[in-house]
Amino acid sequence: MSHPDLYANHIGTVLCVAPTTVGRFAKLAQAKRLSLYRDSDIVGEALSRWIFADVPTESLLDQWGNKYNHQVHTLLAGSLKQGEELLSTLEEHGCCIQEDSHFFVPLQNLNVNDQSSSDALRAKHPRAFALARREPPDLNLLLTLLRDAQMLG
Repeated sequence: MSHPDLYANHIGTVLCVAPTTVGRFAKLAQAKRLSLYRDSDIVGEALSRWIFADVPTESLLDQWGNKYNHQVHTLLAGSLKQGEELLSTLEEHGCCIQEDSHFFVPLQNLNVNDQSSSDALRAKHPRAFALARREPPDLNLLLTLLRDAQMLG
């Protein structure tokens, strides 16, 4: 069996995806140092990840009645559908994707209609900010890496 190219985990409306350090996308892998456990000073390394989620936009209102986005939007690389389509396309081209239930970002309990939930996001989920890859993955680059690896063996 070959090494996985990507790790992925889909929980509800959130999908996390990251290049592994051993697969064909290894040069794209990024490790971040952070506290791995809530209420702990133990620091370790974790892979940064693209976060895809279905989160309604402009769900908050400022004091003047203007709509704006929840802080969680600053962490997202795209919608859940975009993430699923990315994985599907890559899998069709021979990408090895390993599901990993420990590979996640805790966003399931956010209330996107609550300003205090938005304001508290960084304090309650600092690891999400440390781990999020905000730029969307470049599908053409990923497909090129897969083709190059297939040609070079």
